[in-house]
Amino acid sequence: MDIYAMTDGALMKQIGSKMKELRIINSMKQSELASASGVSVFTISAVENGKAPSMMVVIQLLRALGHLDYLDHFLGERLPSPIAYAKMLNKNKLRKRIKISAQDRITPLKVAEPEW
Repeated sequence: MDIYAMTDGALMKQIGSKMKELRIINSMKQSELASASGVSVFTISAVENGKAPSMMVVIQLLRALGHLDYLDHFLGERLPSPIAYAKMLNKNKLRKRIKISAQDRITPLKVAEPEW
């Protein structure tokens, strides 16, 4: 399923359908889920029918159904991109300048003028 090709309404219906599926798998009635989550039966029915809930309702329902782990991908820590990581490493490096004494300097070669 390409969720990026779906409309917001279609996504809400999919989410509602998944919530209903989870409730049935847990052998719960809407009233039991309402008691466990603190969400009204009317709101649970609306969510299962694809109506837009608040994020708080989604969190409460997922918690009551024992599936807060569904949010792991969204909330998980992201690793920096390879470029950002390289910049982070290079930020800590100081550039070092090499000091050359007057004795160690190489004198430029004098090139003779061609004889024409």
